Amino acid sequence: MQSKGSEIGSNYGDHQYVDFSQQGSYNQQPYGAGGAGAAGYGAGQGAAYKDYSSSAHNLTGGAPAANAQKYSYAPSKKPVSKWIKIGIPVVLIIIAIGVGVGLGIGLTRGDSSAHSSTTATNGLSGATSGNEPSYYPENVLNAASAAAKSGGGDDLTYQGTDLYGNPSFKSSANTAAATLNSAAIGNCAADNFNGSLTNLRPHPRIMTTAAEWDCLPNKIANDAYLTVWNYTIFQNASAWYAMPPTKYVTDGGIAGSGILDPAREVQLRVKTFAYAYHLSGNDTKWRDRAWDELYAASGNDSANPWGAGNPPTQVWNPTHFLDLAELTAAFAIGYDWLYYAWTPQQRTALAWSIVTQGLQNGVQAYQPKNEWSWWQTTNGNWNCVCNSGLLLGALALGSEDPSGTAATNIIANTIPNMKGNCMQAVYDDGTWTETANYWYFGTDALARAYSALMTATGSDQGLMASNPNWPKTGDFHMYVSGNAGMFYYGDNGPNKYSTNANGMFLWGTIAQNPSYALFQRDRADAPDPLSMFWYDTRTKGGFWNGQALDQYFNNDAGTWGSMRSSWTDFSGTYVAMKSSNATGHQTHGDLDAGDFVIDALGTRWAGEFGSANYLSTDYFKSEAQDAVRWEYYRKGTQGQNTIVLNKANQAASCKPVNTFLSTNTTQSGDITFTPASTDTALFVTDMSSCYNTSASTVVRGIRFLNGRRQVLLRDEIASNSAITDINWRVHTNATITLSSDKKTATLTLQKLIDPNAYGGDYQTGPSTLTASLPEQQTMVVQITQPSNAQFAVIKPDETRLYGTDPNTAPGEQGDQPNPTVSLLYIELPGGSQTTIETIWQPKWPKAQSGDDAAPKEVPLNQWSLTSHN
Repeated sequence: MQSKGSEIGSNYGDHQYVDFSQQGSYNQQPYGAGGAGAAGYGAGQGAAYKDYSSSAHNLTGGAPAANAQKYSYAPSKKPVSKWIKIGIPVVLIIIAIGVGVGLGIGLTRGDSSAHSSTTATNGLSGATSGNEPSYYPENVLNAASAAAKSGGGDDLTYQGTDLYGNPSFKSSANTAAATLNSAAIGNCAADNFNGSLTNLRPHPRIMTTAAEWDCLPNKIANDAYLTVWNYTIFQNASAWYAMPPTKYVTDGGIAGSGILDPAREVQLRVKTFAYAYHLSGNDTKWRDRAWDELYAASGNDSANPWGAGNPPTQVWNPTHFLDLAELTAAFAIGYDWLYYAWTPQQRTALAWSIVTQGLQNGVQAYQPKNEWSWWQTTNGNWNCVCNSGLLLGALALGSEDPSGTAATNIIANTIPNMKGNCMQAVYDDGTWTETANYWYFGTDALARAYSALMTATGSDQGLMASNPNWPKTGDFHMYVSGNAGMFYYGDNGPNKYSTNANGMFLWGTIAQNPSYALFQRDRADAPDPLSMFWYDTRTKGGFWNGQALDQYFNNDAGTWGSMRSSWTDFSGTYVAMKSSNATGHQTHGDLDAGDFVIDALGTRWAGEFGSANYLSTDYFKSEAQDAVRWEYYRKGTQGQNTIVLNKANQAASCKPVNTFLSTNTTQSGDITFTPASTDTALFVTDMSSCYNTSASTVVRGIRFLNGRRQVLLRDEIASNSAITDINWRVHTNATITLSSDKKTATLTLQKLIDPNAYGGDYQTGPSTLTASLPEQQTMVVQITQPSNAQFAVIKPDETRLYGTDPNTAPGEQGDQPNPTVSLLYIELPGGSQTTIETIWQPKWPKAQSGDDAAPKEVPLNQWSLTSHN
């Protein structure tokens, strides 16, 4: 069985990457320049850059063995950083910086300053909203407004974004409650196709149809969001058109992270070029450029040799099966979406590539005891991605499968396997089984499979029936998204490229919950060719109107809670805490019961590391208590914002007992919404089992005070002779200044710098990512008890609390340096009853009398919604 430890590489020399904060592959700000195009949807789109000349190539068709060639190619000595974008010039990057400590920035290359606003203050924080500079030129914004008026839909709700990619909502936005009741826009004919797995729709048939392509220009002309997304897609197409085909670059070798990044970029480009072909009136330059991309990735381009180190029929690297799956999906899209644009010879060559490099390896993987098949019994992103890619390839070919059997075999295996595994990766409360960022990979792959089945066969073939709770994962994504990035517990995963959150459009339609689509349409990863078909143009209103501020996700396998002051004031407060066992998460979790993040004033004060180095020794080998994974600083308890007892990790398998209470406040339609002074939420967790102690021995609580303007954190450790040492820990990117008595820590943040995460591309090289908040922000943290407690500050690199870096393999990196991170901690002796309580007070621009009030002394077992009024 293949070890999952080879999943993703993550370093470039000594520099660790971190991933997008909330967004996926596309940015609202387009990558390239170029005109808006006639009628606003692509015809006559701005001239593409000409530093790459597209030329005619022929894939090798016919005999499968000749379909790819093996080349001798020396890979880079260093794995490629996930932030050295393969072929994409970085114009806007939205990431989690501070070596993963939850901070994120979105900046234009070379610009380290934040956007400024001049509107009146609003909301709890006194923040500004609505006047961030727009990404789009005025003519595109005017076209969007005209489209909204013509179709009777919403105009754009937002203009630009803040540093974390959050939309800046306009005062003119439609703030009515979310609805899905307006008339459909675009006059598209009803789809009455009634097919089956043996009676597939004619081409194009995966994830869209000929009728939808024909209808799309009219939909764009009548919808504001489709108008700007179409503009962005064409800008990206123009930028990629100018570049050479995606390079074959391995990360950690073919058995390490393989070629996952290049595979996903090929898919992204092919999808975009195929879209541009259709929406430009069948301009053949886009078809030809798509062919160049596919030709190279087939392993036939001697100038860009793909497949080094693999046999001729394994150019797509089944050893790291994700690579093969993503490339199979890419070729399926190219084959199907451009079916009638290809010559018969080109179709034959593409079909053989799909079969030889993709499906036949998939058939082999489904044989008993196959070394590639371990993912078939996992309920996480691997199962979703691998099955989805194979299924798309099989549906694209159908009866045109030149092998005669591979497509049928794959269809017969993938659908039931997805039902029993991929579909079970969403808990009954909507939480994704792995982490908030791995949600993207799994749900996006499932969205493609679901959509392809619907369009190709007329049915999802029972996928959603196998887990009716699946659409609830839309709630998970919304509530795990904070004001300064996501709640980054566990691993964050690799670059997204072709992966995004646009499955939210489908989940909203399935659940008849328009809030999912309304939430996603304003996000930076929304512009994508599939969004043009998945977005339901009937949706109107503000997702926040009537949306609860808090939600408790109570499945025992991954319990956590989310609470905030507003959905539209991103300078307000956001708190999230999780407390559950660390097993059953596909070795992507941390030993982190009681872990939390705090956002306020437009940034993050208590943050997460996210991923460590995926190529480290035995990083993914086990979740058992003695797993090497837990010895790495970022994965063990000492690397979390929680309590460490006796200088030891928590138990990997434990079951905290949790309580979550909320005033059930829902936001009004007002984007300047301010909570009432009595509005609150709280999370109390008895973590005793995670420390192998009896119930009520170690209990933690976090809550809002003063109308969600303050955060109270309280820990109660009972008298227990077995507890000899207590260490309270919080990781932050802030600069920390301690008072003379060391009972007050003043945290300040303005300039955000991450020397370990890089923007740039593989041609121009890396560039350090920096950004600045408009003004320096301050958070004051005070110890209210015990009287003998004092804060201390260290750099986590300098002093481990326990253990040593387990990595000893030559050329690999274990614990990464964390130069921008500080550890704020309290150390106390154990044995006797101990209460540690801290009050977190953001220094709001408009202070109120209650901001500096000392909290009431209330034991955790007496906390209630009114206990601190």
